Amino acid sequence: MQLMNSAERYGVVAQTLHWVTLALFVAIFALAWIQDGLPLSPEKIRLINLHKSVGVTILVLAVLRLAWRWFSPPPGLPPGMADWERRLAHASHVALYVVLLAQPVIGILHSAAANFPVVVFGLFTLPALIGPSQEVKEVLENAHHLLARLILALVVIHVLAALRHHFIVKDSVLTRMLPLMGKGRGE
Repeated sequence: MQLMNSAERYGVVAQTLHWVTLALFVAIFALAWIQDGLPLSPEKIRLINLHKSVGVTILVLAVLRLAWRWFSPPPGLPPGMADWERRLAHASHVALYVVLLAQPVIGILHSAAANFPVVVFGLFTLPALIGPSQEVKEVLENAHHLLARLILALVVIHVLAALRHHFIVKDSVLTRMLPLMGKGRGE
């Protein structure tokens, strides 16, 4: 498998960043759901800290993904796509990158406003970018929850669009992001 993206498909770096990000999204949403149902306890604090660490990891991966897109541009959209489809695909990808960057930053700022440190996997502590503030904490907490719902909606749209391309349009949009798929292997 090629390292770099080609005109036809994503390379191993882009695919790995994509699927690891997805796995971390699943993990972070599961952690949030579990921790929200727990009473305040050492276990809940451990899960909250793990949630924050995964969020910081997603932020780092988002920056790496954007850098990789600049270094190794993604394959173009299939020929024959309508102009509105191209615009919608572009807008949805921009929206996904915005939330990949914004959600962890909002979470980090929320922790600072709540006067709780962000300790990344027990290895280091991020500096507090803002001071404690109950009002700011509440605004950021609401924004974090709202953005979580937006992320879920965008991911569902992204998956449905990929499935539409694969099963209805029958082009390579989905398979070019799948490991071990491509010319001669399912296309």
